[in-house]
Amino acid sequence: MKVLPWSEVALLALDVDGVLTDGHVLFDGAGGVLKRFFVRDGSGIVRLRRAGVKVCWITGRADAATRQRAEELSIDRLIEGCHEKAEALSRLCFHFQCKEEQVAYIGDDLLDLPALKRSGIACVPANAHGELFDVADYVCEAAGGYGAVREVCDKILAAKKED
Repeated sequence: MKVLPWSEVALLALDVDGVLTDGHVLFDGAGGVLKRFFVRDGSGIVRLRRAGVKVCWITGRADAATRQRAEELSIDRLIEGCHEKAEALSRLCFHFQCKEEQVAYIGDDLLDLPALKRSGIACVPANAHGELFDVADYVCEAAGGYGAVREVCDKILAAKKED
């Protein structure tokens, strides 16, 4: 198990569906997708960015709802339609000049497993796929879409205040 202090996190990378949302995808019948994002997760992201931590989303899907929420929160980078999340994480680290060990990653499903293994702190929501608990450094008390992201943001911010 990795032992990165929360205070050293330079980049928070997140999956979207099942992490920032409860994992349900609603289709409107006209080709659109509806998603429900938890407001307190967004507040945590805004506070984390203000503290100088980069926040990026890596998602296997691509849709207007995710882009709208990412723009609303001024996410540093949104990578959509990505099925090689570990490679995307490496590119983000290169771009933002940080090490993979300085990344906290939150993922909930098997597609996230390689990125979780590469990150300094592998975080999973309480309702993540069972196999992810074996690699998790931190298991959130909250489920995806219900405060897991805020929980991780608060841990990082608290640790940075202590330094």
